[in-house]
Amino acid sequence: MSLSLYKPTSKNSGCGFSFQAGLDAKTREPSFYIKAIKQHTWDTAKKRGYFQGNVGKADKNIIVKFNEYEIGSFIHAFRTRGEYSTFHSFNDDKTAIKLSPWDKKTKKSVKNEETGKWEDKWSTLPAFSLSLTRNGNQHFGIGIEPGEAEVISQLMKFSLHNLFNIRLNKQIEAVRADLKDAEDEEVTVPF
Repeated sequence: MSLSLYKPTSKNSGCGFSFQAGLDAKTREPSFYIKAIKQHTWDTAKKRGYFQGNVGKADKNIIVKFNEYEIGSFIHAFRTRGEYSTFHSFNDDKTAIKLSPWDKKTKKSVKNEETGKWEDKWSTLPAFSLSLTRNGNQHFGIGIEPGEAEVISQLMKFSLHNLFNIRLNKQIEAVRADLKDAEDEEVTVPF
């Protein structure tokens, strides 16, 4: 299961992020990944950004797998509006991961009660910034608004819940197998 956020910019510097609750191929246990892709083009006439042209280009994509403690740290940072950072090393790649609170300035139209006219007012939205930086020079970043943070946090909790259920079921099956083996090995008296 995945959630995707695509946030292109007119400067062609946007990114798309996918938050995925998946299955680890080796352990066959639930795992959590964040994938990102850099924006490929911007269509000024349509005011739309496109990402498809960067699919399959290693320097324009990144995939990071997170363990349960890292997921817990993300959830905690979202809940407390705190900062979380960590570092991953895989093969020759070194990746810095950082989630930071961000006070996003937004413009909102509100009706002036005295004049009855609509006016633009600036407000601050309690958002987050997520960045993945590979080898110090390949930067993938995205802003995460409050509703998006809540949904991502719920997906992370869902992933942890599934992981815990799988591990608990493995333990239960192992205990049952041990009990069955013990019953089969009971010594019987020959008379």
